[in-house]
Amino acid sequence: MVRILICFFAILLIHTRLSIVYSFLELFLRALRFLSVTLIFLIASFQLMAQEEEEIETRTRSSIIDDSTKQIYGPTTSRIFSEEDIFFNRWVSYPIDTIIRNFHRFSFVKRYKNLYQDLGNIGTAARKIYDDVPTVIGVSSGFDAYDLYWDDFAPQHYNTRSPYSNLNVILGGNGRSLTNVTYARNINPRWNFGFNYHGIFSDKQIARRGRGDRNVRSESYDVFMSYHSKDSAYIAIGSFRRMYHRVYEFGGVKTEDSFSWSDLFAENAQPWLSLAESNMLGRNYHIYQQYKVAEALQVYHRFDSDRRRYEFNNDFENEPFGDLFFDARVVDSAYTADHTKFNTIRNEAGIKGNLLKLFYNGYVALRNYDMQYKYVANEDVSIPVRGAEFYVGGRIGLQLDSLVQVNGLLESMLDDRYRLEGSINTKWFNAAIKRSVVSPSFLQQAYRGAHDEWFNNFSPIQYNELNGQLIYRSKRLAIYPGIRLATFQNYVFFKQDDFGIDQTVLPVQSSGFQTLALPEVAMRVTPIKNTTLSGQLIYASILENADNAIQLPEFFVNAQLAYANIWFNGNFDFQIGVDFHWKSAYTPYGYDPVIQQFYTQQNYASPDFPVADVFLNAKIIRGRVFLKYSNVFKTFNSFGDIPTPFYPGVVNVLNFGFDWSFYD
Repeated sequence: MVRILICFFAILLIHTRLSIVYSFLELFLRALRFLSVTLIFLIASFQLMAQEEEEIETRTRSSIIDDSTKQIYGPTTSRIFSEEDIFFNRWVSYPIDTIIRNFHRFSFVKRYKNLYQDLGNIGTAARKIYDDVPTVIGVSSGFDAYDLYWDDFAPQHYNTRSPYSNLNVILGGNGRSLTNVTYARNINPRWNFGFNYHGIFSDKQIARRGRGDRNVRSESYDVFMSYHSKDSAYIAIGSFRRMYHRVYEFGGVKTEDSFSWSDLFAENAQPWLSLAESNMLGRNYHIYQQYKVAEALQVYHRFDSDRRRYEFNNDFENEPFGDLFFDARVVDSAYTADHTKFNTIRNEAGIKGNLLKLFYNGYVALRNYDMQYKYVANEDVSIPVRGAEFYVGGRIGLQLDSLVQVNGLLESMLDDRYRLEGSINTKWFNAAIKRSVVSPSFLQQAYRGAHDEWFNNFSPIQYNELNGQLIYRSKRLAIYPGIRLATFQNYVFFKQDDFGIDQTVLPVQSSGFQTLALPEVAMRVTPIKNTTLSGQLIYASILENADNAIQLPEFFVNAQLAYANIWFNGNFDFQIGVDFHWKSAYTPYGYDPVIQQFYTQQNYASPDFPVADVFLNAKIIRGRVFLKYSNVFKTFNSFGDIPTPFYPGVVNVLNFGFDWSFYD
């Protein structure tokens, strides 16, 4: 109950706009000059405590044992397991994450190695820089700008011998904060229950009127449970989660025809929009259950009910620059209130099992879908807006020995659409092949809103990918050279162009091919003890690019130089270093907030600005803390990173965060 109250007050703290915490942070910043003295005092105290404990242990080892003070619960007694491992009959679990390495990478883009393009602030629309082969071959909504946050907050499952709770709070500079609360406990040895709360609260970085003037406000929660019978023949896993993600759009910085990149970072920068909001409301019910007849035969069922609503709202008549920003008026209304809904229910049932070293699986699935447009009549869409999709498929996994594993997947809708994947993983190399033929999204096929309208009949899209990677590891050096080859046919994308009408951004289906070669190398070097230099370099060669559908930086670089050690008998675990990211200048995708879509554009290139973050991560007892100074080079420049045209990136700012876990 105490832990639940702690979690409740943590959430309440966020809803009161973190005023107390922000005040504490201001005091903390003023006291930075005393930080070195404080650290020396703490380290000295830990050393004295360690010496005292060692002396006491020596004096009492043979005389008395006090079990009442012995800590028997911790990260190794509370374990995490995944539904995927259960499905593939891998009976493994993992300790609670207490690692401090890279704990400072709290923003989503940094957490995913800068492989996403966003709008410069935490929680804003994001897309992958390098397209993946889709895993959903049936219909989809097409609204995926906030999927990064939805997918990242997917619930984990626990097996705890004692109640487990965790509080994670990030106070990013300029009013950007994250809050994560977790609670889980075993009701009995076979039944676990828990919940999560996640909050993203990011203030505007342009024309901010004061603390709490939000650019992003997102809250999500989930409840989860797992159960297994006494002999583990029957296993059930379930969860419910909900996210309401709101972004108060500003449309980028308003500029004159002749401008410099410094204008985007000026204190008097003017946003295009001041009354617009995009949002996504998502809800998901998930159940997985299986029954073991024998080691070679299990039957299972997986149920997913997913409901999404996407909105764009704007007080158009009172928007100061609305007539200049929006290219068309389709629905004549003083107040814009566009929305669509997309609901799916998927039931998958099948068999699986292990035959010696071979895992096999076969299944059938029925997926019901319902797309609801606000302004589009059902008969105007080229495909049914509601219906059912039938799938058949299977998976295999062959563990030849401890060093070689082969996996395969095939899923088909018994028509032109299917998905095929195969991979081999060894100690010396990894290789994979993927092919998908997928349906264009509903948004690409048809849409009508306040400022946009189109009706298309696009063909299925074909994706092909082949990738491989060599592996070399030694005590001082690990290096992973590799290459990814990809081709797209009938590729559908949003494009900015002169179409002879008021609208300047429309979905287009390419008439040719896009062929990419992406060689890369990742490495990790330990030149001296406890010091590591790691990095990643990707080179993009676009061999064929019909309709200029693909836009990529030629060079993409991540690097880190860090020193890590554990001092004072394990009482002070720390990592200190610098992160570096750079990509060559290129024309990145623009963003249209009305339809929540990134689009190709040829008018503006983002500069090749290097981003360097200096950080300190530390763990004391069961708590983790970090300090990070973001974008050091911005201190010496009038402009910084610009991930999306007219959307300035994070400036030089100090960030602080902590994470604390309880196991009893």
